[in-house]
Amino acid sequence: MPDDNKPLTSEAWKWIVLILFLAFASMLFHLKLNNFDNTTLAFIGVPAVLAALLAVSGTPATVEGRYMKATTLGILLVGILAAEKFAFLLVIAPLAWLLAYFRAQAQEKLLRERAAAQRAVASIQANAPASGPTASPTTQTVTTSTADQAAQPTPFSSSQLAAAALTPQQESDRVRRKKLTLVGICLSFAVISISGRLIYLHHLETTSLMFIGIPTTLAVLLALTVRPKSAMATVMTGITFVLLLSAIVFGEGVICIVMAAPIFYVVGAIVAALWEGARAKSGTARLMLAAPLFLMSLEGSHKQISLPREQSVTAHATIAARARDVEAALAAPMHFHTKLPAYLRMGFPRPVATSGFGLEPGSLRTIHFAGGEGKPGDLVMQVAEVGADHVIFRAVSDHGKVAHWLDWQDAVITWRPADDQHTEVFWTLHYRRNLDPAWYFGPWERYGVGLAGKYLIDNLATPEK
Repeated sequence: MPDDNKPLTSEAWKWIVLILFLAFASMLFHLKLNNFDNTTLAFIGVPAVLAALLAVSGTPATVEGRYMKATTLGILLVGILAAEKFAFLLVIAPLAWLLAYFRAQAQEKLLRERAAAQRAVASIQANAPASGPTASPTTQTVTTSTADQAAQPTPFSSSQLAAAALTPQQESDRVRRKKLTLVGICLSFAVISISGRLIYLHHLETTSLMFIGIPTTLAVLLALTVRPKSAMATVMTGITFVLLLSAIVFGEGVICIVMAAPIFYVVGAIVAALWEGARAKSGTARLMLAAPLFLMSLEGSHKQISLPREQSVTAHATIAARARDVEAALAAPMHFHTKLPAYLRMGFPRPVATSGFGLEPGSLRTIHFAGGEGKPGDLVMQVAEVGADHVIFRAVSDHGKVAHWLDWQDAVITWRPADDQHTEVFWTLHYRRNLDPAWYFGPWERYGVGLAGKYLIDNLATPEK
C-alpha cells in the first residue's frame, strides 16, 4: 500500500527553505522599488507555489524523471527572482527540458549497456566448463581468454546490448505500453477537444481555463490512463499533438499556438514531474498535488477572481525636431514608413491603410489592420483633448483581431523641448488586458504595447525629412 503519510525528507525541507528565502528576497526587492502590488505578488507566488509542490512530491523513480524535475525546479527558482520576467523565461524552458531529456537518455543508455554486459558475462561464466585438476593448460588458457573477452562490452553493439537487457516479459510489457500510450493519447485528446469546445461556447477561451486548465487536464488524463514508464515523455508528446492539431480543431492561428506553447509545456512538465515524484503515493494524493494548478485555471473566469486588467505603457523618445514640428507631424495624415519590430511581425495584424488628419477635438483617425492572424478590421480613434503640449486620442471602435487580446482605451501623447533642436515625446497607451493568466500574458502584452508605442512615435510624431 502506498504510504501517503510519509514525512518530508531533509532534502525537501532544504528546497522549501530555499524557495521561501528567494520569494522573501524578491518581495523585498520589489518593495524597495515601490512597485509591489497584487500582480507582482502573483509573479512571485506562482513559481514559488509550483516549486514547493515539486519539492514535496518525492524523488522520481526514473533517471529521466529526476533530470526533468531538477530542470523544472531550476526554471521555477529563477522565475521567483525574475518575477515579471518569468513569462519570457518560459520561452527557453522547452530547450532546457530538451537538453535534460537527451542527457537523461544518454545516462539511461549507458546504464542499459552496463547491465547487458554484466548479463552477458554472467551467462558465459555460467555456461563455461569448470577447470579441474586434470584440465590442460591449453583449456585453462582458452577458458580464461573467453571470460576476459566476455567481460569486455565492446564486441556487442548498442542494439544487441539493449535487447539482451530485456527479458521476453519486459519486451512484451514495452510493446503493451506503446499501445496503451496511443490509446490514452487518443482518449485524452477527445476529452480535451470536447472541453475546448465547451470553453469556446461559453466565451472563456481567453481565460486561464484554456491556458492552464486544458494542459493540466491533459497531463493528468495521460498519467492516469496510460500509466507510462515515463510520464514526462508521454505528457510532452500529448501536448505537442494538441498544439499541432489545435489549428484544425479550434481554428487557432500560428501566433496563438506560439504564445500558448510555453505555458502548455510548463504546466504539463510540472504535472508530469509531480506524478514521477509521487509514484509511491495513491492516485488521490497525486491529484491533490495537482489541485493548485486546477485552482489557478479559474483566474479570469469571473471578475471576482481576476487580477487587475487596466494597464498602461509609456514609450519615450527624443526627436531631432522642434516642438511645433512634432505637433504638426501629429496633425498630418498618418503614414507608417518604418519596418515593424520583429515581435510585432510574428503573426499579428499589421497597419496597411490609414485615414484622417487634424488635431481638432472630434477629429477621427482610422487604421485598417490586415494580414497576420484573424480577419481584417479597423481601429478608430478620436481626438478627445488637445493642449499646448499634449493630445489625447480615445478609442471609438476596434474590429480587428487585436481586440481579442486587449481593448484599446486611449493614447496620451505629450511633448516638451529638450533643447532648441530636440523634443522629448512620451506616448502612453492605456488598454484593458483580455488574456489570462496575468502572470504569463501580462508581461507579453506590455512588451508588445511598448514596442507599438515606440513605433508610433517614430512614424506619427517624427517629421519626415
